[in-house]
Amino acid sequence: MVKISRRDFVRIASLMGGVSLFAGCSWLDKENLVPEFIKGAPAVDPIETILGIETKYTVCALCPGGCGIGCRIAQGALVKIGGNPYHPVSAAEPLGFVTPLEKAAKVGASVCAIGSSGIQTLYDPFRILKPLKRSGSRGSGKWLAISWEQAVHEIVGGGNLFGEGKIEGLKNIGASGSGATVLAGRTDWGSQLFLERFVSAFPGAVLARTDDVLWNNRLGKVAKTVFGPESGLLDANYKTAKFLLGFGFTPLDSGKPLVSIARELADSRLKASCMSWIVVDPRNSTSASKADQWVAIVPGTDARLALAIAKALFEKHPGDLKRIDDKLKKLADSWSMGSLVEPCGIGPEIVYHIADLMAKAGERTAALFGQAILRQPDGELTARLILSLNSMVGSVPGSGGLLCLNEGLLNELRKSLTGSGLSKLEPLPLPNENRSVILWRADPVYYTPEVTAKALSDIKANPLIVAIDNVITETAALADYILPDTTYLERWDLCALPPSCDKPGYGFRSPVVGGFNSESGDYFPILPENSTMEDILIRLGASSGLPQFEPDNNWKRPNSWGFYRKVFSASANIFDQQSFFNEIIQRGGIFPKDTPKALHKQSNGGVVNVVDQAISLPSTNSIAKDELWLVTYTLPFHRSPRSGINSWLLEIIPENRLVMNWDDADKRHIRQGDFVTIQSYDGKASFRIRIQLASGIRPGVVAMAKGFGYQGAGAGASLIDGLSNRDKTRGAGLNTQILGIEFPLKVKVKKT
Repeated sequence: MVKISRRDFVRIASLMGGVSLFAGCSWLDKENLVPEFIKGAPAVDPIETILGIETKYTVCALCPGGCGIGCRIAQGALVKIGGNPYHPVSAAEPLGFVTPLEKAAKVGASVCAIGSSGIQTLYDPFRILKPLKRSGSRGSGKWLAISWEQAVHEIVGGGNLFGEGKIEGLKNIGASGSGATVLAGRTDWGSQLFLERFVSAFPGAVLARTDDVLWNNRLGKVAKTVFGPESGLLDANYKTAKFLLGFGFTPLDSGKPLVSIARELADSRLKASCMSWIVVDPRNSTSASKADQWVAIVPGTDARLALAIAKALFEKHPGDLKRIDDKLKKLADSWSMGSLVEPCGIGPEIVYHIADLMAKAGERTAALFGQAILRQPDGELTARLILSLNSMVGSVPGSGGLLCLNEGLLNELRKSLTGSGLSKLEPLPLPNENRSVILWRADPVYYTPEVTAKALSDIKANPLIVAIDNVITETAALADYILPDTTYLERWDLCALPPSCDKPGYGFRSPVVGGFNSESGDYFPILPENSTMEDILIRLGASSGLPQFEPDNNWKRPNSWGFYRKVFSASANIFDQQSFFNEIIQRGGIFPKDTPKALHKQSNGGVVNVVDQAISLPSTNSIAKDELWLVTYTLPFHRSPRSGINSWLLEIIPENRLVMNWDDADKRHIRQGDFVTIQSYDGKASFRIRIQLASGIRPGVVAMAKGFGYQGAGAGASLIDGLSNRDKTRGAGLNTQILGIEFPLKVKVKKT
C-alpha cells in the first residue's frame, strides 16, 4: 500500500477542488464529462462502517460560497467534514428531499480543502475559553479571565473600569441616545437580520461593516447600476454560457463556491459545444492557464480594453448588437483603437477576436470582473464598462450567460419576518465620531491596518470596545472586553445560495456538536463558557433594558434558537414545506427540486454616467525603469486569515512570496528563493519577503497572494492571566493590505 502523508493528501485535494486537470474540449471523452471523483467519494467512506458514526448537515462559513457540508460525529466529536448530497452547491445531482438520511450518509458530495479544514477551526487551541478584560493599556496584550456576570455588569453599567476614568456603559449610552456602533464582518442572511434587530432596538445605534464587506457590496451596486435595481451580485451561468470573459475574474482561484463552479466549468468546457474562455490578468493564474487565452494586460488599463472591445463591436458587429448606447458609441468613436490598446500592452487583433466571440455567443456571454478591478483608481467606471459589454450583445441576468443573487426570495422572506417595523439597514463604514463599539467577527485592523488601528486605539474616540469572537483577532486585541463566541459549527443561521447556483432555496446552518435542550431551546457549545453571538447580544440587550430582549414573566430570556426557529419556519412557508420543518433542518436547508429559480431580467440596462468621467489610467510610460507594478491575488485554498491559520492549509503554502518574472529578476541579479526588499514608490513603506520566480507573470509586474501575515489568533503575543501562548507559524508571510488599499501599486524591489 502506498502511504500518503497529510501534506500530500491536502495538496491533492486542492488540485481536485480546482479541477486543474481539465482544460480543453477534447482531453476527456465527451460522454464522461466530469470524472466521478469530482462529484465526491466514488464509494462508501470507510468511516460510515464504524458503529455509532452520525452525520449532521450544515453550511460552511469559511468563505462566502455557502457550501453545504456533512459532518461526521463520533461520540460527540467532529471527526470529518465532507459535502452535503442534498445541497445543490455541493452535489451536481442533489438528492431528493425524501431520500432517507441513512442513505444520504453513504452518498458522496464535494467539499474544498478549506471546507475540510474546518475541523481545525472548531478545535483551535487558541480559542477563547472565558470572557476577557484587558488588564493593561488598550492594545497591550494583557488580559484577565473574568466571569460572565462581571463582564455583563461592567459592560452594561460602566464605571471606572480600568482606573482610567469613568466610562459610560451600554445602559446609559442607550438611555442618552448617543448610541453605539455594531461593527460586523461577513455575515450570512439570518445573522444579518438579527444584528439589524439589535441595532434597531438600541437607541442611536448604527450598523457598520468592515472594509472587505463594503468592497463586496460595491460589486452588487455596480451590477444594479448597469442591469437595474432588481439585479445584485453577479456570476456566470457556467452551465449554459458560451463565452466567458474575465477581467481579473478567476473562478478556479477565487470562485465562490470554488468546487461547484469548477465542476460546472469543467463540464461546460468539455461539452461538444465547448464554452470559450479568455482571462485578462497580469498574472497567469490557475484560471488563465486553463482558459483558451491568457491576455497579460498592463495593470490598471482594464477600462481602456473594455472600451476597445465596445469599439470593436460597434465597428464589426453593429447588426448583432441588442442595445446601442449613443453616448457610449460617441465615447468609443473619440478614441482610435491604437490609442486604447497600446497602453494595455496588447495588440488590436486580440480585441477584435474577443468582439467576434461576444457577438457569436450573444445573450450567452458572461463578461465579468474581479474585486481587484474595483480597487483600481477608476474602479467603478471600469466595472460599469465591463458589465455594459454584456448588455450590448443581449446578455442580462437570466438570459443564459449571467446569473444574479436571488434577492426576490430574500426580500419576500424579509417581508414575512420583519413586518412593518424594520427596514434593511444600509451598511456603513466605521464612524469617526465618539462612539462605543461592539465587534462581531470583524477584523478591520487586518484589512485597513493603519487607519483602523489608530482609530480603535483612541480611547476618547471609542471609549468602550467589546469584541465578540472565538479567538483574539488583530482587532479584538484592541478591545476592552472579549466575549467568547462559538464557531460556525456551533450556531444557527440562514444562508442564501450563491449567485452561481441556478436552484431555489436556502441553506440552514445548525450546530453539529454540543448539547441542546429541545424544551427550552438553550444550546450548550463544546466550551461551556462560550455562547452564540445572538445569545450574547440578547443577554446584553436584556440587561440594558432594550425592548424585544427582556425576559418574559417567568424571567426566561429569549434565545438564539427561538429567533432562528422563526426564520427557518418562514423559509419553509415560502416553499409550502412547513409540515416537513424538522426534516428540512436535518438536511441542512430547503431546496425544492421542481421550482425554477426566479431570475431577474434587465430593467434599464446600459452604462450610467460613464461618459461624464475622463478615462485616465496608468500606462507603461508612467513607471520608472526601476519601478514595478504590484498586484495581489487569491489562492484557491487560502482565502482569508480566518481559515488560513488552519495548519492543514499552511502545510500547502506556509507563507506568501513575491512572484516576479525571470527577466525582471535578471535585471536585478535576483535568483530563485532570494530575500528581497519591497518598497513603496514614495519610500515610506519597506518590507522583506522571499522571491518566487515564474514565467507566468507579465514583465514589469510582481504579485503577492492575499490572506497571509496574520498577527491574530495566536500568531501575535497575548498574556492571559499571566500565561502566554503563541504560534508564530500562523503569522508567516506578508499582509498585502499594509501596502495600501488601492491596487496596482508602484513599488521598487531590491535584493536584500
